[in-house]
Amino acid sequence: MLQDFNHDGPNVLKDPSGLATPPEKFLFLEEVMEILEPFKLKQVILEGQEAGLDPAYPAVTVALHRRFGCNNVLLTNGYHMPDLTHTDKVEFGIKALTDSINIDYTGKSNKAVLENLVKTYQMGKKIIVESVLIPEYMDIDEIERIAKFVAGIDRNIPFMILPYFKSGDNPWRRPTPSDMEQAAEAARHHLTTVYHFSGEEKLEWEVKSLFPFGFGEIQPYQTRSSVSLLNLPKDRRELIAV
Repeated sequence: MLQDFNHDGPNVLKDPSGLATPPEKFLFLEEVMEILEPFKLKQVILEGQEAGLDPAYPAVTVALHRRFGCNNVLLTNGYHMPDLTHTDKVEFGIKALTDSINIDYTGKSNKAVLENLVKTYQMGKKIIVESVLIPEYMDIDEIERIAKFVAGIDRNIPFMILPYFKSGDNPWRRPTPSDMEQAAEAARHHLTTVYHFSGEEKLEWEVKSLFPFGFGEIQPYQTRSSVSLLNLPKDRRELIAV
């Protein structure tokens, strides 16, 4: 809940205090498939450290389609796009539309990101756009500019507004529920489908870690560290060659 994100309390998400625990091992693709085999997968979201940069990304999506017939969703910053032949939906994280703000925040121009968003839409892929509201930085006006740009492609593209969480020594504050409501209202001037955190959301599904086995259920408000990474070395990629 956003109220827990903004105030002290027993369930508040604490600011990061250090680095995440490094992975204990790397998995071969066939190991991942074996872990997933007992489950009836409907959708797989490929994310974390820009999943599309992994040379094995196309092979992973092929394997998921062949084995499970699931929907493959790529979460990406949009700078470099992989082979999307076996990707069903792409979720673009747009930091800012104003290039000077994007350069200040990321050190890079957003030109390639915006071009890739348009190209991916023209390919016929399903698209979602998400942006993070950072008060007094990527503020409500910037969120509306992003929404207006997306509407110029297709006003029916879903747009998700996420709240900023404290990271490192950055000076920005977290948005309040009121901030989020105002940003969503501004985006709705241009787009038909806008999602945002209002502070009333509930955890609807049980979440479990499949690797390492028995790592346990993820509870609401619990901070977790990455425990594994998928890596497919060059000498193993031919295992699922198209």
